[in-house]
Amino acid sequence: MLLCTTVHAQLIKGTIYDKSTGESIIGASVAIKERPGKGVMADEKGQFIIQLQSGETLIVKMVGYKTFQKQYEFSADQQISIYLESGLSLNEVMVTASLANSRSKKAIGTNVDHIDAAAVAATSNPSSLADIVNGRISGAQVYNTNGKVGMPIRFDIRSAATFSMERDPLIFIDGVRYNNSNTADVNSSQEAMSALNDLPLNDIASIDVIKGPAAAASYGAEAANGVVIIQTKRGLSGQKGVAVNVKYTGGFSELARKYDQFVNNDPLNDFFVKGAQQQLYANLTAQLDQNNSIFFSANTNKNEGIVPGNEDNRHTFRAGYDLVKDRFKLSVTAGYVKGKLSIPQSASGRDDAIWNLMRDRTPWPFLSEETWRAIQKQYDNDRFTGSVKLGYTLPFEIKMETLIGLDLNHIDGLNYLPYGYLQGTNSTGAKQVSTRRNQNMNWDFKLSRNFMFSPKWQLNLSVLSQLTSAIERVNGISVRNFAVPGISNIASAAEILGVTDSDYEKRTHGLYGEAFLSYDNKLFINAGLRRDVSNMIGANVANIWYPTVSVAYNVADLPFLKGKVEEWKFRAAYGESGRLPYPNDAQTAYLVENSSFGTMVRPLRKGNPDIKPERTGELEMGTDISLFGQRFGFTYYQQHTRDAIVYTTLLPSLGWPSSLSGDYPENIGKIQGKGIEVTYNGRVFTSSNKKHSLDIFAIFNHQSNKVVNSGGRDILNTVNLIREGLPAFAFYSNVSEGPVFNAKGEYTGAKESGLKELGKPFPTYNGSFGFGLQLFENLRLQSLFTYSKGAKLYNISHRNVAMQGTNFKAKETLKEQLATQTPGTTEYIATATQLSKYEGSRGDFIQKADFLRLSNLTLSYDLGTWAKKQSNGVLKRCVVSVTGNNLWLSSNYGGAEPQIDSQGGSKRTRGIGYLSSDWTTVPAPRTYAFSLNIGF
Repeated sequence: MLLCTTVHAQLIKGTIYDKSTGESIIGASVAIKERPGKGVMADEKGQFIIQLQSGETLIVKMVGYKTFQKQYEFSADQQISIYLESGLSLNEVMVTASLANSRSKKAIGTNVDHIDAAAVAATSNPSSLADIVNGRISGAQVYNTNGKVGMPIRFDIRSAATFSMERDPLIFIDGVRYNNSNTADVNSSQEAMSALNDLPLNDIASIDVIKGPAAAASYGAEAANGVVIIQTKRGLSGQKGVAVNVKYTGGFSELARKYDQFVNNDPLNDFFVKGAQQQLYANLTAQLDQNNSIFFSANTNKNEGIVPGNEDNRHTFRAGYDLVKDRFKLSVTAGYVKGKLSIPQSASGRDDAIWNLMRDRTPWPFLSEETWRAIQKQYDNDRFTGSVKLGYTLPFEIKMETLIGLDLNHIDGLNYLPYGYLQGTNSTGAKQVSTRRNQNMNWDFKLSRNFMFSPKWQLNLSVLSQLTSAIERVNGISVRNFAVPGISNIASAAEILGVTDSDYEKRTHGLYGEAFLSYDNKLFINAGLRRDVSNMIGANVANIWYPTVSVAYNVADLPFLKGKVEEWKFRAAYGESGRLPYPNDAQTAYLVENSSFGTMVRPLRKGNPDIKPERTGELEMGTDISLFGQRFGFTYYQQHTRDAIVYTTLLPSLGWPSSLSGDYPENIGKIQGKGIEVTYNGRVFTSSNKKHSLDIFAIFNHQSNKVVNSGGRDILNTVNLIREGLPAFAFYSNVSEGPVFNAKGEYTGAKESGLKELGKPFPTYNGSFGFGLQLFENLRLQSLFTYSKGAKLYNISHRNVAMQGTNFKAKETLKEQLATQTPGTTEYIATATQLSKYEGSRGDFIQKADFLRLSNLTLSYDLGTWAKKQSNGVLKRCVVSVTGNNLWLSSNYGGAEPQIDSQGGSKRTRGIGYLSSDWTTVPAPRTYAFSLNIGF
C-alpha cells in the first residue's frame, strides 16, 4: 500500500519474490539510486518499507539474482510486488555449495565449477557426459576410456591423492543418488557398459562440480573423489503459457588417426567403419498458473561406433511437476530409459579384433573374422529414476524439506557364440547370460531457519539427515557345447562352466549440521560437521566425523583501482571427506565344504573389524576478480590422505593360509597432494554496433602427489607401484640397457636393467582454452582445445606385438637392416642397440603421452527472428549448428590415442590395481554432427 507522508515523498511498502518459484526472498537490499545510504533490508517475509521521492529509482539487490532497477512516480496504487530473476554473472551464478544449500558463487569459499549444460547441448551436440564436462572445469580431466560408444568415463580430479583405483565422484541427478558403477558381467572392464550413458544429455540444465573435500565434506564418507550435481530442465518460467522445443541431430564418427606403426597397417585401418548417429529430442514446458508447472521430454537415440557392430540404442522419457503455493512446495521428477548396447570384443584378449589385426602381418591369426562377427555381446538395460521433494515453512519461519530419491536399474547381459563357429577349441557353441538388478535409494530430511540480527548481519542454520542404500544382485550362468545347430537355450547345453549368484548391499547414514553467517552481502562464513555410519566400516568403528569451514570476502572498488574492479573475492576453506572400504573389507568369511572326512570349515577371507574409510583433508585458498571486464580465478589446494587402505600379508601362524597373502586390509597408508588452478574468461573485442564480439577463455592446472607411508612395503601391480617418496601408481619396470652379442659378435637379445621408476600416469599440467566469436548477432563460432603434459601411458599393444608378432614396423625394419650388416661393425652395433629397445622390456614401452587436441569446434546460426516472421510468430526459436569433435590431435605418444585406459572408469575390487595402459584399446573417434533446434 502506498501512503503519502509529505507533498514530495511516499512510504513505499513492498514484497520481494523469486520470479521462478514465487517464494518471498529474505534479506534482499533495497536502496535509492539518487540517495546512496538510504537503504533497508527485506525482512523474514520478504517485505520492506522505504521512503521514496517522486522520480527516484529503486534498486533491489540479492545474492544470486539480477539487480532490479525501476523509477517510480507518485500514485495511490496498492503495495508493490518486485520479482527478481536468477543472476547470470560469474559470481552471481547459483551453485550447490553443500548438501544442505545452494548459494551464489559470491558466497562460497571454495572453487565449485558451474556448467550451463543446456547451452552446451543446444549447439555442441555432445555424445556423452565427458563431452560436456571435459575442458570446461578446472582441476579435472574427464574422458571416455575407450573409443567405442557406451564405454566408461574416467575422472581424474585434482591431485588424485589416494591409493584407491575408485576415482568416480558421487553423482546426484535432481537430488537422486545415482548409481554410476559400470557393468562388465559378460565382458572385460575395459569394455564395460557405462552407467553414465543413461544420463539424458539434452535434459540437463546445469552441472555443478565439487572437486575436493574442502567443498564436499557435507557429503561424507564417499565424497573424497568429488561430487557432480546435475539439475534437469523444469517447467518453471514465471510466465503462464506452453512452450515446445524439438531438436534433431544427425552425424557420423570415424577413425581419427590411422595406424602407421605396423608393417601391414591396411587391414587394421580398413577394419574401422563410419558409424552413423541419429537423435530426435522434444520437450514441453508449461506454466499452468502462478503455482503449477510441468515438464515432459522424449528422446530417441541411435549411435553406431567405429568398430563394426558397436551400437547403442536408447529411448528416454522424463517428466517433472512443480507446485508452489503459500508455504508449501512440491517437486516430482521421473525418468525412464530403455536401452540396448552391443559391444563386440575389440580389446584385451586373443579373441579381440584389434589384437588379431595388429599382431601379425597376416590378420586374424587366432580367430577367424567370420567367428568374430558371429559372436554377440550385448546388454539390455532398463532404468527408472525418480524423486519427490516436499517443502513447507513451519511456524517461526522454520523451513522443512524432505526428498526421497530412487534409482532402479535392470540389466540383462548376453555373450553368445553360435554353433558351428570355432573359438579356441570350441565349435559347438557357448553362451553366457547375466541378470543384474541395482537399486539406489536416498532419503534426505532438512530443517533450516534464517535469522536477521540487523540489516547487515544474517545467520542461516541447517541440520540435515541423509540415508543412502545401494543394493546389487547379480545372477548368471555360463554354458557350452549345444547338441545341434539352431538351438541355444541354456538347458540344451552339455556343459555348465560356471554359475554366478551374488548380493551386495551398502547402507550409510549421515547427519550434517551447518551454520552460514553473512555480513553486508560481502563477508560469508560457513561451518559444518557431518557424522557418518556405514555397514562398510568395521564393527569396532562407531562413526566418522567430517568437519568443514570456509570464508569468502568480497571487495569492490579498491582505492588504488577505483571504478575499475567490478568484483574481487578472496576465499579459503578446509574440509574432510572419505572413501569407503571396498566390499568385504570389514567382514570375515569361512567356507563350509563336504569331504570324505565330513563337513569342514576353512578360512575364506579375513576382514578387519577396525577398518575405516580413507580420510582426505583439503585446504583450499583462492581469489576471483573481475577487472576491466576480464575475469580471473586462482586456486591453490593441498590434500592430505590418511588411513589409506593397504592390503598386507597374514601370518600362517595365525591360522590363515598363505593363499590369502597380501589380502588383509589395514588403514596405514598416507599420501599428500597439491595443485593450482588458474582460469580466465573475458571479452577482448566488441564492435561499435554491438553486433560482433570475441570472447576467449583458458584453464591451467598443475598437480602432484607423493606417497608418505605405504606400511613400509612396496606394492607393485604389473608396472604401477605404490612406494614411499614416489607419486602414487608411479610406473616401475625394467628397461633395455643395450644389446647382448655372442662370441661371433652376433646380436642375441637385450640386456635388461633392474627395476626403475619411469614416470607417472597423471599429468603434471593440463587444461583447456578456446574462443567464442559472435558475428552479425546471429552467427557464432566456438572452439575448445584441451592439452596435457607430464603423463605417461603403458603401451601394452606395441610391447605385445614387438615381443610376440611380426608386424611391429620399428622392430621389423631394424631386423631387416641388421641382416644386411656385418657383425662387429659400428653400424651393426648401432642397429642392434636400437633393436634391443623392442625386445619386450616393459619399461621401454612406457611412453610419454603429452597432447594438444582440438576437442570441439561448433558453428551455429540463430534463425529465430527470420523463423518467427515467416511463421507469423508460431516459431519462437530456430538454431542450426554444425559440430566437430576430436578434429585434430598432436601428441608424442607412439600409439593411436594418448588419452585412454584399458582399466576402464572404475574399480570395485580389493587390492591395488594398475592405471593408464593401452591394451589394444579403441582410439577416440572423430565425430561430425548437424543439429536443428526449433521452439514453439
